[in-house]
Amino acid sequence: MNRSHGYGAVAVILLLFGCEQATESTAVTLPRVKYFVVGEHAQGQSRRISGKVIAAEIAPLSFGIGGTVEEILVERGDRVRAGQLLARLDATPLRLAVEGVRAQLVADRARVRESAQALERTRTLYAQGAIAQAEVETATANHATARGQLRTTASELQRKERDLAHAELLAPFAGIVSERAIEPFQELSVGQEALVLQAANNLNVAIRVPETLIREVDYGQVVQVHFPTLNEATVAGTVSIISSSATSGNAFPVEIHLAGSGLDLRPGMTAGVTFNFDRYLQGRTVFVIPLSALAVEVGLLSPTLEADRANRVAHVYTYAESGRLALQRIVVGGVRGNMIEVYEGLAPGDKVISAGVALLREGMRVELWSTDG
Repeated sequence: MNRSHGYGAVAVILLLFGCEQATESTAVTLPRVKYFVVGEHAQGQSRRISGKVIAAEIAPLSFGIGGTVEEILVERGDRVRAGQLLARLDATPLRLAVEGVRAQLVADRARVRESAQALERTRTLYAQGAIAQAEVETATANHATARGQLRTTASELQRKERDLAHAELLAPFAGIVSERAIEPFQELSVGQEALVLQAANNLNVAIRVPETLIREVDYGQVVQVHFPTLNEATVAGTVSIISSSATSGNAFPVEIHLAGSGLDLRPGMTAGVTFNFDRYLQGRTVFVIPLSALAVEVGLLSPTLEADRANRVAHVYTYAESGRLALQRIVVGGVRGNMIEVYEGLAPGDKVISAGVALLREGMRVELWSTDG
């Protein structure tokens, strides 16, 4: 083997080594990109709004008559049953009044009987020609007057007996005494508030819904209600009250009626109400992808992105099996935090490039970035 052949062999080895180095260098220069795998169909947009538990029924209770408070049988915070006696007025003058009217009623009934007998005698005498017609008319008038007085006394007795019954204050429904505004021996006027009763097992949650969401809230809409102080226990609820006007902060008062839960819920407790707003989807399939995946340099979106849910076209890069990028046209909807709704153009399992999109172009070869690699 001569020297020239030796140099030739070395040159071939160096050339092959250089080609291998160039190949490795070319492979290393492929950009590595982060990606997002499109998941299953998404539900409507969720929103959690804080509120507090209130009684669905609140009844200020008062006596139907005035008088002196004789006895109060409950305290603030007491649980009571429907029909339970809560307080009573001094009924002595009321009972005396009832007894007096009853005595008057007995006398009036006697007068009616006497006037009826007198009228009968007068008619008999008139038929015999013993008296004049005027006496019959007088007896008839006396009998009518006696009967009218009897009706008046009977009505008065009913009123006095009703007043006597109103001397006792009864619970109209089962609940909790939330306020007590009276004391023993206190003089009360008619209708003066004595107690406030809240329904025990009939509770609502009061919230304020922003004006941007109130159109998505409807009567009977099912929501989930969470209670932070009860280890995030969850109860189903339905929208029962929607205010027609906004309050401070352009928010609308809304009440959620709670279903039976068995939980120890009390008015004033903190609650969180989760809405799933999906009516605006109008039955369309929706996915969500990161906002950072949008190729904004290809086509800009409306600046009123969150308020306008009309169909708008955008573009993303998807990763094909060939290792190259494809520019995909999509139809987008509303924004959910750092994600955006996609109505058309994607399918479950699609790999959407989610970072560095501005540096990419269609047909570019890339490698998927993985935390495992």
